[in-house]
Amino acid sequence: MTRVQTTYLDDDALDLSGADAAPARVIEIGEITAGIAVPERGGVRFFSSERRFDGLDGTLFRTVEQAARAARERDRQPRLRAV
Repeated sequence: MTRVQTTYLDDDALDLSGADAAPARVIEIGEITAGIAVPERGGVRFFSSERRFDGLDGTLFRTVEQAARAARERDRQPRLRAV
């Protein structure tokens, strides 16, 4: 299950230069917090909070839903284990 939660940042944390300020959104995959989607001009920027989602870190998505879908797909990929 993917859950997207709203997180409010103070006004200084986002500089949207007059754009309608939307809240940052936390993206959770099951019990894992994948990262946060921060609105900016042109979409939302994903910042990972879990190592397995670092490949998406800094990516600009058009919508929060696209960021959540990419995180779900990343979570489904097999993980390499050290032996």
